[in-house]
Amino acid sequence: MLDIELYAASGKAFDGHYRMIRPLSTSGGTADVWLALDMNTVADAASVGDLSKMTDEQIDQLGLIVAIKVYRPLNALDIEGEQHFRDEYMIVFNCHHTNLIHPTHFSIFKEIPYLVLPYCKNGSAERLIGKIGDPDDTWKFIGDVSSGLAYLHALTPPIIHQDIKPGNVLIDDNQYYSITDFGISAKSGGTHGDTFEEEERSGTMAYMAPERYHEGAESSPASDVWAFGAMLYEMLTGNVPFGEEGGWVQVEKPDTVPAMPESIPADVQRLILACLDADPAKRPTAEYISRAAAARQYPLKPKKTGLIIGIIALCALLLGVGAAFLFKGDPEVKILEAPRIAPEVAYEQAITRMNMNDVDSLQAGMALMDSLSGANYVPAIYEMAHTYGWYSDSISVKRKALLGIDIYQDGDSKFLPKNEKWTGIAVGLFSKMLDLKDSTQASLNAEAAYRLACYYEVPNKIYQRNEEKSRKFLIMARDWAQLAGNSVILERANNGLQRLGAK
Repeated sequence: MLDIELYAASGKAFDGHYRMIRPLSTSGGTADVWLALDMNTVADAASVGDLSKMTDEQIDQLGLIVAIKVYRPLNALDIEGEQHFRDEYMIVFNCHHTNLIHPTHFSIFKEIPYLVLPYCKNGSAERLIGKIGDPDDTWKFIGDVSSGLAYLHALTPPIIHQDIKPGNVLIDDNQYYSITDFGISAKSGGTHGDTFEEEERSGTMAYMAPERYHEGAESSPASDVWAFGAMLYEMLTGNVPFGEEGGWVQVEKPDTVPAMPESIPADVQRLILACLDADPAKRPTAEYISRAAAARQYPLKPKKTGLIIGIIALCALLLGVGAAFLFKGDPEVKILEAPRIAPEVAYEQAITRMNMNDVDSLQAGMALMDSLSGANYVPAIYEMAHTYGWYSDSISVKRKALLGIDIYQDGDSKFLPKNEKWTGIAVGLFSKMLDLKDSTQASLNAEAAYRLACYYEVPNKIYQRNEEKSRKFLIMARDWAQLAGNSVILERANNGLQRLGAK
C-alpha cells in the first residue's frame, strides 16, 4: 500500500519526480492533496536538503512548487479504469480559461493515479466564507466562478463539475477565483466504483441538487448551478442554505426557500433563489449568470441589440481618445471632456458580447475589442487572436462558425481556418503581443509564443515545418512562463524543446 507520509519523511521523490513538502488537504473523500517540489525544475537535485525545515519562499528558489492530488489506495484502478482516467485527462487538458485551474500532468504510480496542478498559495474560497460583504467583491466572485462554469458547460460534450463548493474554488496569484477538480474522477475505476460514489456523496451533500437524489438521475449543468447557488449563499451568510442535507430538503418540500439577511443586495438574493429553484428547468444557465454579473443585475433587463450598444461604446471610447489628441496642450480651447471607458471595463463589455450566441453581438464585441487592440491593450490583442487562431476549444470554434470562417474538420490541421488570411491575422496579433513586451501580461505572452511555436512544429496545411522558428518561440514561451509562474505553458514549452533537442 502506498504511504505518502513515508515518502515525505524519507526524502524519496514520489514517482521519481516530486519531493513531498506537506499535506494541503487530507479531508477529501477520495484523495489527499500535497504540496511538492518538482525535481525536474531543480538545477542541482543532490543539493536539496530537508524540505520540512525550509520555508516556502526558500523552496521556491530551488524550483517549481506544485500541488499533487493523490487518490487513495481505495480508488486504485484496473486496466479499463486506467484508460478511462487517461481519456478524461485528455479532455480536460485542452480546457483553457482564466477561471479554471486544470491539471498539468497525470500519471499512475504503484497502481494509484495522481494529478499535478498549479499551486495556489492564496488558498481556496473556504477562507472567505461569511466574509464577503462588499458588492464589488460579491459580483467578482459571481462573475469569476460562473464564467469558468459556463466555459465547461459550453464544451462539446459539456463537462459537468458535480462538486462545486468553496473548497474547489481557488484564488490564483492574480486574485481570480478559479474552479479546480473538474473533469477527472477516480470513480471511473473498476472494482471500487460503488465505494467511491458513496464516499464522495457523503462529503458534498450540502451542495447536491434535489434531482441528484432520485435513483438513476444524472448530473447536469443545472445541478452545477444549484450547487453554485448553495455555495454563493454560504459565502455571503456563513452557512449552507439547507444544512448538511442539501437538496434532499427540497425533495420532500420543493417550495422550501432559504431566508437571507437584508444586507445582501436584492439582485444577488434573486439570483440565489433562482439558482436554488427545485425545478432544474427554471434555473439560469451559468452563461446567463456570467452576463448578469457583468451587468451587476439579476435578472438582466432588456436592452437594445448588442450591435447598437457596441457601436455606442466604441464611439465613446474613440471620442475620448480623439478629443484628448486634438486638444492636447491647447489652453485656449475649453471643451467638455467626453466620458471615457477604462480598458478593463471595455474589455469585459466586449467579452460579454463576444460570448453571446448571435453574430450581431459577436461583431459588436469584436469592434470594441479591435479598438482596444489598436490601443495596444494586450488582453484584447490576445482575445482577437484567440478568435481567429488555431484553437480547438468550443468558444473559438463557435465564434468562427458565427463569422462564417471555415475550419478543417479532421487530420493534422483539424480546427485550423482553411483560409490562410485568418491564420495570418492570428499570427500577426500574436507577434504584436511579443513585440510589445508587456511584462504585466507575461502569462498571455507565454501563450502567444507557444501558439506561434505550434504553427511551425505541428504539421498543417498553412505553414511549413520550421524547427528553428519553433525553437525560438518555445524559448520565448518558456521565459515568459517562468516570469508569470505559468506552470502549464512552462511544461509544454520544456516538452517541446526536448522534442526538438534544444536546451
